[in-house]
Amino acid sequence: MARYKTVLLDADGTLLDFEATERQALRRSMEERGIPYNGEVLETYLSINVPLWAAYHRGEISREELMLRRFEDFAKALGVEADAAEWNKTYLRYLGDCGDVLPNAQELLEALKPHCTLALATNGLSDIQRRRLKDNPITPYLDAIFISEEMGIGKPEKGYFEQVLAALHADPAATVMVGDDLNSDIQGAINAGIDSIWYSRSEENDGRPTYRANSLAQVAEIILEER
Repeated sequence: MARYKTVLLDADGTLLDFEATERQALRRSMEERGIPYNGEVLETYLSINVPLWAAYHRGEISREELMLRRFEDFAKALGVEADAAEWNKTYLRYLGDCGDVLPNAQELLEALKPHCTLALATNGLSDIQRRRLKDNPITPYLDAIFISEEMGIGKPEKGYFEQVLAALHADPAATVMVGDDLNSDIQGAINAGIDSIWYSRSEENDGRPTYRANSLAQVAEIILEER
């Protein structure tokens, strides 16, 4: 018998390569506008986008404000004239077209599927995440998909995990959250009173996760090890 009966899996950075998706979408949206793309402008965009997402998840700004402000501020930083709403629409179209799977993610799901209930637990925008998951090779392995926008609450809030556990009829003591983000995934698991596996390839140390894995193969080993 596996260590856990229910496994909650983060999407981006754990199963899906959001960094590649984001780069592709930003590059294509800029090329469409005749704006040169390079690594430096990507860093500029991230320095604007990441804090806005944090504010959104804290309930300080709306989705609409986030979508508009990031490209208003980005255009100003680049010194270009642009319709922020249209730019955001183009970016989202390209974002939904890309669902790159991280190496060994499908193998992880194949190993776990016979033994565990598998659910995707992700923050994000419903239309984008659903499009990225449509016809994606990881989707057939998933018993359920939980997206923060559809639920009206996101990780790391306790209420998010309570909804997930209730929908799955899952025993918290036999449930684990697997993710790469210490704040949304690991702290969220702590808030919900469930175990966690921090999937991290960094040298950073943190005492919050129940387990730490530096590969998806190691994640499988931890979950499938009998108690």
